[in-house]
Amino acid sequence: MVYILFNSRSNRGKAVKKAERLEKKLSKNEKCKRINLLDIVGKEKEFSKTLSKEDSLILVGGDGTIHQFLNRIYPLYIPYKVFIFASGRGNDLSRDYKKKKLFEITHLVNDLPKLVVNDRDPYVFINGLGMGVDSCVCDEQNKNGTKGIKESYFKIALRVFKTFKPYTIDLVVDQVSYHFEKVWFFVCNNGRYFGGGMKITPMAVREDEVLDICVVHNIKLRTLLFIFPLVFLGWHTKIRKKNVTFLKGRKITIIPQGCQILQKDGEVTYGVSKLEINR
Repeated sequence: MVYILFNSRSNRGKAVKKAERLEKKLSKNEKCKRINLLDIVGKEKEFSKTLSKEDSLILVGGDGTIHQFLNRIYPLYIPYKVFIFASGRGNDLSRDYKKKKLFEITHLVNDLPKLVVNDRDPYVFINGLGMGVDSCVCDEQNKNGTKGIKESYFKIALRVFKTFKPYTIDLVVDQVSYHFEKVWFFVCNNGRYFGGGMKITPMAVREDEVLDICVVHNIKLRTLLFIFPLVFLGWHTKIRKKNVTFLKGRKITIIPQGCQILQKDGEVTYGVSKLEINR
């Protein structure tokens, strides 16, 4: 059996029609069942337990849809095959798979990075997380979504830059301590992209054993506005190391001061005072 799970709110409802077309196409050769994720909210674990290794599951939606479903069934072991049919705003996960509309992530779902926020219950994330301009942009995007407003990540970021106040962050990466002042971006990625196609961690390899970190700090706003478009091509790696720092690690602790908004796969969390990440 192929189960097609779709988020009817994803990408302003476009996931619904995509799920319908996908079911029509696949049902010619195999038995399919289409399910609205909103109809099984709070019952995701029970649903997952009914599937066997002979079944396949296709998630139709964006990075946020994937994040929510995987966290709602965590820490269950997933024996069935898992596929993604990209239908979100940014689809940064699909970009690591050369923008394929339908691709398999079975090899990833039982080995995802784990995140603990404020010493509470852990999350998993498929793509990445960030604090700073990035998390504030995601916050604005989510607010726009509830109002039906469509704006690009880049356009919102230019607006956020004007009011954002750089903050301080203390990191411990594999037992090595770092301190950064005037931080604009802190990103910890499993893949290469964020913000709908911005190659923030261009050296990242999704299937390796480490996470990639990018910290943009101690840089004047006018200079940052000049180099920000370079992130689309990953050319910010050429900026002076005193302004853009890249790190790799498996065990990471983050203590921010002056910023409390976190985005994880585009999902926003408030009141953040400590993060612990394990790969």
